[in-house]
Amino acid sequence: MKLIVENDEQKGYVGEIGFGSFLSMGEFEMNKALTLWLIDKFNCDSEALEFEGGISIPVRPLVKSVLGIPSGPIQVVEDLDVDDSLYSEYTSNSRAKYGKDVANELCCITDKEPFCIAFMMTILGIYLAPNTSGAVNRALLGAVKQVDKLKEMDWCNFVATYLFQEIKEFKESNTTFVTIKGCVHILSVIFIDFVKDAAFEVPVGFPRLGVVTTEHMKWVVSHPFTSLLVRRPEESVYAAVLDSMPKDNIVKDAKCVDSETKSDALSDKSASSNTDQNNNKHPISAELATAITSPSTTSWAIGEHVELGTFPRSAAPGSFSEHISFPTSGEQLQSSRPCSEPCSAQVHVSPHGPEGMNRCSTSPAENAGNRCAKKARVDRPSSVQAKRAQGVAILDFSVLNCTLCSCPLKRPVFQCIGRHLACGICLTKCPGEQCQMCEHGGGFIPCPIMDDIVSLAMVECSHDSCKSSIPYHELDNHESACPHAPCYCTEPGCGFAGPPQVLLGHLAALHFVPMLTVKYGKVHRLRVSEPRFLLHGEGDDSAFLLTVGVLGTAMVVSAVCIRAGAAPLPRYAVKLWVNGPPPPSSAAGKIKWELETVMSSTRPGEVVVEELPSFLTVPPAYLVGSGASKEVTLAICIDKM
Repeated sequence: MKLIVENDEQKGYVGEIGFGSFLSMGEFEMNKALTLWLIDKFNCDSEALEFEGGISIPVRPLVKSVLGIPSGPIQVVEDLDVDDSLYSEYTSNSRAKYGKDVANELCCITDKEPFCIAFMMTILGIYLAPNTSGAVNRALLGAVKQVDKLKEMDWCNFVATYLFQEIKEFKESNTTFVTIKGCVHILSVIFIDFVKDAAFEVPVGFPRLGVVTTEHMKWVVSHPFTSLLVRRPEESVYAAVLDSMPKDNIVKDAKCVDSETKSDALSDKSASSNTDQNNNKHPISAELATAITSPSTTSWAIGEHVELGTFPRSAAPGSFSEHISFPTSGEQLQSSRPCSEPCSAQVHVSPHGPEGMNRCSTSPAENAGNRCAKKARVDRPSSVQAKRAQGVAILDFSVLNCTLCSCPLKRPVFQCIGRHLACGICLTKCPGEQCQMCEHGGGFIPCPIMDDIVSLAMVECSHDSCKSSIPYHELDNHESACPHAPCYCTEPGCGFAGPPQVLLGHLAALHFVPMLTVKYGKVHRLRVSEPRFLLHGEGDDSAFLLTVGVLGTAMVVSAVCIRAGAAPLPRYAVKLWVNGPPPPSSAAGKIKWELETVMSSTRPGEVVVEELPSFLTVPPAYLVGSGASKEVTLAICIDKM
């Protein structure tokens, strides 16, 4: 069953009501054996997928991350009053119309309100909340007719509650065959995301329905999925959501082994109880997909429901051949998750020299299990300390600082009679090369011992995920160019900082900044109206920020690479252009801008596009819309050099 969004105008309607994620829905082929097994693993009381070893994955908080649909403050209410004329539009032969028939009519509807109502009735009837007949649910007409409020409604909780109630009915049914209603696709996507295997990897990105595809499903079901390892929540792409959940029931590397016991029958929940357990603070916005457009038509197929036998409850992989298809076209959106594990810095003086020290060399603190308690930035205490443990000396940073400039000592090192240390560069700046810190002055002499210590003193980079250990005197230069240097959130008032890939995920997941994955050397088209738009480089996980500003009546656009400003390589070049109506003085309808080397910044939010030395200026004639809602369709190509 294919649902077709015929043109850009219709795609715009879908995005405006908050369901733009379906424009980038990945091809997905469901497997009945896996679905049955996951339903067996679902505990209706805790609303969680539960696996051996005590791992419990709460499903309700993840619905937003999977589907990318609205989770607003307005509860979805059924059986609201509707006009007879609207009710009759979705009635055929005294019965509710089939979802597939309404879907076929979508391409002929051009006005926004009737199109949005038809779209919602279709997507609810055949995917988000399907019933056994495949007909649309006319009880929802009163809710979906409020087109201007669809984006403010809590569709995530509605879909979750509907699914959980249907799973409960399935579990409690004593009949031989029963239809499982609800969006069971959610369970498959979540489980695939939690599979932990060195040979299996699912790209990051939100919403997950645009990322997890048939390819990933086929890999999982081609293995004994009931015994696959499950990731810890903090290792998963959902870490930003689950970090706030209780960790008492989390066990490392649990296996998905079937248990002998079954979940008890559970207390019923009211269909109207849609209270969001996370206060609607979901990390994914449906608007993330609005920039994804195909040349002409976007379509996807939605399975109406899954018919499964209630017995046996657990099925071996491959015991069912039936599948439900969810094909689609369109590009995928990607980002990285925020990382909560702190980084560290520690000075080591190794008897084996620089070659003998690397990130894998453990300090006593690490051996004591204090790795996660170390500070994210380097502290430099004033007192001098020295310890010996297993051939590694741990020294105070201040011992290695020049007493004249307070910067790390560099060879050659000199010492005065008062035992003040100075590097050669500072010594040349002293009048008469006399120590200015001694009461009566004094000359400096070379200090070979400190030369050796300075050469051997290694420090771990303080940036999270960096595995480098470098000479202490090179620390500042390294960290100013380190690819793992913390980059800071662009949103005012948010103090989050992390590596570029982590910040990318943070911005997309928690601040709803639109994002698009780009291939180097390939032209991508995107519609931009937001002040910021994220680009994720495929292959090397580079992060870019398109910054949009206003210059008079024109729009200005530029690009910034999110990374350490001193990072030398790789370099990137950006080309931006806009097609539009030809200006009166020219026959050409294209404006083009090229930047040979993209500027890098760890604080992209502080970049003001109007103050950059170069940017693309888009005249008003090339803009679509009116007032603050004006937008521009850009073509962009990023080259990696």
